[in-house]
Amino acid sequence: MRARLLVLADGGHNRMTQHARDYRQQAIVAEVTAEHPRGGVAWERFTAEGPLALLPFRDRYALVWSVRPASAALLLGLSDSDFLERLREIFGGRLGNFGSVGPRSTFPLSLRHGAIAPAPRVLAIGNAAQTLHPVAGQGLNLGLRDAWELAQMLLDVAKEEIGAPWFLARYARSRSLDRYCGIGFTDFLVRIFSNSLAPLALARGAGLAALDALPPARRFLAHRMIFGARALP
Repeated sequence: MRARLLVLADGGHNRMTQHARDYRQQAIVAEVTAEHPRGGVAWERFTAEGPLALLPFRDRYALVWSVRPASAALLLGLSDSDFLERLREIFGGRLGNFGSVGPRSTFPLSLRHGAIAPAPRVLAIGNAAQTLHPVAGQGLNLGLRDAWELAQMLLDVAKEEIGAPWFLARYARSRSLDRYCGIGFTDFLVRIFSNSLAPLALARGAGLAALDALPPARRFLAHRMIFGARALP
């Protein structure tokens, strides 16, 4: 096969990864139903072992529960009723009781990233370029912005220029700031919310309370998490 440009978009299995960090956590994923769902509202609870997220999906929630490997093995071994009871203990009663859970699976959590342009006429985007911890959902947002930027460049250049060295360099420059801000922000969240030191716990609580009390600051942060580090106010 011959092509002017090869785009690696095959998820987190890219062998060209240059930097990796094992968070020593496992993500348990499943679909659950709740007694009192709140349509369109996503929830994230920060626990001593890692974040627990409930994302609205049709008439149920997609669960992403980050825990230590030993806890993951125990949770996977529970019956459905015991698993849902444990979930309610950790998440709380905001959504009432959890009614059902679908098949559960697990995968290890790590940070992996490498060169945006790892070889001549090759670009990596999305999880093939950077695989992040699921906290705050920044991996998906970064991947969407990667694809958008590449699509805009492909529309703006002549066909014979696609994949040229300057094309790869321009794309890499255009994504560099947003990419490393996203990687750094996500890694910072994992580190700060996985640490049980009392002073740090107090600082976390104060920071979240400040965001809750200051809507402009909350909107500023959310805007950049959605649209990227270079987003206008």
